[in-house]
Amino acid sequence: MQRYGQDAVIDEQLYTGVEDITYPGVVLSPKSPDWRIEIGFTDETMQRVSRLTLIDAKTSHWNVAGVTLGSTLAEVQKINGRPFLIREFFTDGGGFVVDWKGGALDRPLPGGCRIAVRFGKGSEMGAPAGDRISSGDAKAREWAPVVEQVVVHFPER
Repeated sequence: MQRYGQDAVIDEQLYTGVEDITYPGVVLSPKSPDWRIEIGFTDETMQRVSRLTLIDAKTSHWNVAGVTLGSTLAEVQKINGRPFLIREFFTDGGGFVVDWKGGALDRPLPGGCRIAVRFGKGSEMGAPAGDRISSGDAKAREWAPVVEQVVVHFPER
């Protein structure tokens, strides 16, 4: 808050934990979607960061390990260095990568952080079906989902 001044606002219900428990968080650049970052904390004291989230924009100036909002399936697969698995689209938690299959994005980021990525596309028309969809699947590539959310999870220490 000290560093970003008016470009940082507290959102009282930003972070949703298990069983829909919410904690206050900080939103940086809330009026500029391509610069927006949501900062979630482990509890209401806001003493320890639990995650950073890029969301609610078509593109972002921020990237994590080369992945940003709007990145294509092919671009993320290239960064990962191999195909990965995505949870079925249009379900609760759908579109999230569930297994990086030992690729580059499976390894911890500096400081022990982990990246989570959610793919999506506005329309269900032509979406590939199945519980676990490979990023290398021809139907998935043809449907052309893009990254809609990037989350950096901080280690619990």
